[in-house]
Amino acid sequence: MEKETILNEIISTQSLPDYEAAEILWTTLTKVVNLTQEDGKSVPEHDQHELESLLDKFSEDEMKRLLKNVSVDSLVFLDPPLETVLTGIEGIADEVSTMRAIGTLRSSRDSDPKDALINLVRVLEIICVHVLKEDTVPFDKQILSLTRKILYLLCILMASKLP
Repeated sequence: MEKETILNEIISTQSLPDYEAAEILWTTLTKVVNLTQEDGKSVPEHDQHELESLLDKFSEDEMKRLLKNVSVDSLVFLDPPLETVLTGIEGIADEVSTMRAIGTLRSSRDSDPKDALINLVRVLEIICVHVLKEDTVPFDKQILSLTRKILYLLCILMASKLP
């Protein structure tokens, strides 16, 4: 998939409801990460090595700017806390890693933006895989709206790094 096609796919989500847009944006994010693999093989979900490789192309300022976006702040400091909402969902196997990802995201946005961004992607994955696929959960509209906005920004930034 070429860069222009990916950008068109990202932009086309603006007219969709949050649920559909978040789902398409998560799929697009996965495609962009897969396109950066050196061997060209596709994987069903993002692999941390490929994600880190793509994030290496980001400047520290780009990462910090994304991490300080109002949507990220709203998601990270959701009331009730996001980890409470997410770990309360039936089927989440590893509550400790969910809580750790959110905690690391909160604490390392300034000190280690790459690690914080990796954890942001983990949190978005948890939301997309579990919240989007499960029955309605409390605050799902707010979570989906924020997830959509963050995924949009992240996809645009990642697509800009494609050759």
